[in-house]
Amino acid sequence: MAADGPVPARPRGRVVVLVSGPEREQLLPHLTGRRDLVLRTYTGPSDPRVPIESADVVLHVASADAPIANDVAALREQTRAPIVLALVGSREGLVDEALEASLSDILILPQPPDVVAFALRKAARERAGGQARLSRVIMVSSTKGGTGKTSIAVNLAVELAGVRLRTLLIDLDVQFGDVGIVLGLDRPEKTLYDLTASPGELDPEKLRGYVIAHHTGLHILPAPLRPEVGENIDATKIAAVLQTARGMYDAIVVDTAPLFDGPMLTALDRSDQLLLVSTPDVPSMKNIRLALQTLELLGFPLERVALVANRAGMAGGASVGEMADTIGREVRFVLAEDAAVPASINSGVPAVLYEPRSRFSRALKALVGTLVGRADAPFAERGVERRRRIPGLQR
Repeated sequence: MAADGPVPARPRGRVVVLVSGPEREQLLPHLTGRRDLVLRTYTGPSDPRVPIESADVVLHVASADAPIANDVAALREQTRAPIVLALVGSREGLVDEALEASLSDILILPQPPDVVAFALRKAARERAGGQARLSRVIMVSSTKGGTGKTSIAVNLAVELAGVRLRTLLIDLDVQFGDVGIVLGLDRPEKTLYDLTASPGELDPEKLRGYVIAHHTGLHILPAPLRPEVGENIDATKIAAVLQTARGMYDAIVVDTAPLFDGPMLTALDRSDQLLLVSTPDVPSMKNIRLALQTLELLGFPLERVALVANRAGMAGGASVGEMADTIGREVRFVLAEDAAVPASINSGVPAVLYEPRSRFSRALKALVGTLVGRADAPFAERGVERRRRIPGLQR
């Protein structure tokens, strides 16, 4: 656990807010920078850059004389997310109009930012069925193939499950995901595609029926078996999976494709920690530098990004210091080049189980210890309490 001092409040998950309406600039500057909100400006259905279907809640900001009923109807055609109306000024009959339009809340501006944030988070939580979202979503990503991010994601998830944290591993490389191979799953009968293609609403009971239980206690949602079906998994379904899983697991580890595609962006909006993986070669370092610039443009808090140097010490590779200088960011975690990793992949047994004392496994365990031991990690205290209740559990 952390050193003496006040423990920061636990984050409750990031709410993705679609900010629309002609008066949105009245509120945007006051909400920008909040750690609990991800703001996406929406100008209309003609803007393809905004994944409106994955929003948790819509904040529509309009003047008192705006055609609210028409605006709300247009939004309803694009998303099923709850709508909070922020009105610049008041108007007669507003309550009846809001009830008729099934709005989640009304705010008469100006309002303190905390009041606006409360209304948005309340609406999003009610949509999720009132689930308390205390888990932590850890995304493992890279912008170049072959960096070992999948091995890191798998071993991270196995180790988190090993310290008695309820852990779900999701393979979001929906076309060429290898999580199943690294875990030795021979053509799993249930995949992420099967879950998202099944009829009806997603709830915890349904999610439990599609996850695969590993002997370590880890639960897994593998990638689709065929690349073409992965294209049919839309952002709405991925957002629903992450939202439902938050109420069921202590930790959710997400492995992504090596690019900023739709599934990756949807998970990014809901991630509390991003492990960005680079190997000590020039193409990988160049791509990671560009990835950091892209994350900044997307508004992802860079303090939540931890740079991981994988295969450190490989022949002909840059040193960790050279990696940091080239990328322009401190390397937070170092995982050494280790022959145990490819051997473990070929055996279908994660490295932390295949060779627990290898250099890679020891460094991976230290990485997990850092994540679990952070006072601001929602699962930190819960994991420690759980370990204390289990006699004989030693790490």
